[in-house]
Amino acid sequence: MEINRKELRQTARKQLKGNWLWVIGLLIIPGIVNLFLEYITNYVWTGSFNTYNLSLVSWWQGLGWSIFTIITGLIATMIAWGVQYSTLAFRDTGEKPNVFKAIFSSFTNGYFSKTFLTSLLTTLFTFFWGLLLIVPGIIKSFSYAMTPYIMKDMIDSKHEMTATEAISESRKIMKGNKTTLFNIWYFIITLIGIVIAFLYLKPFNKPLADLIFQALIAYLIAIILIAIINFLLSLYLQPYYRQTVANFYRSLAGDKYLKKGK
Repeated sequence: MEINRKELRQTARKQLKGNWLWVIGLLIIPGIVNLFLEYITNYVWTGSFNTYNLSLVSWWQGLGWSIFTIITGLIATMIAWGVQYSTLAFRDTGEKPNVFKAIFSSFTNGYFSKTFLTSLLTTLFTFFWGLLLIVPGIIKSFSYAMTPYIMKDMIDSKHEMTATEAISESRKIMKGNKTTLFNIWYFIITLIGIVIAFLYLKPFNKPLADLIFQALIAYLIAIILIAIINFLLSLYLQPYYRQTVANFYRSLAGDKYLKKGK
């Protein structure tokens, strides 16, 4: 099936018109929640909001930190899937629930247990493929990319799925389509990546005392400007990418999985 990437992006722009506050909320609120969970975990187990002193705490504190980090990581994944569920629902029906209801949608309405298990397995499968080599891990991440959308359709159709069914179906429909999704991803996310790369460039290798004062001020101003630009780009490009992928999924699958349980 031939998919027109330009048409997908144009459709996404039309869908997002007049809805930017809502989709930006879906980007910012999960980020704030994830940071809050991370900082609370660090503070409870290390006494600090960062992990610089992790090597100095007792073994049981380190173990507690590890367990809670895994738990918060799973919560973050569930939230990310909830955002994808809400994005697909918005794409299909124009529905825009409260932002908090949207990002926690994977925890409600019968989604929780199936989402938890399938998202955990997807993460594990991708991780183990990544252990082999980086490239297989990346390829598999594209193979599994449609899993959340298939999950939502199957749950909505009341289909009694197995733990790996949505993952297997994602692999099937992505066969021969990974390049298309990569090109969509590359077009949008690479722009952010380039900005981030510039943000972390270290043009000065000399000790701080040897730096020319004016050059240091210029460098700090550049970092601030780049950070602002990166933030503003993210506010536009991330929701735009997410909406484009939802359109990509619906173009691939149609209502196939909505009819699965009927």
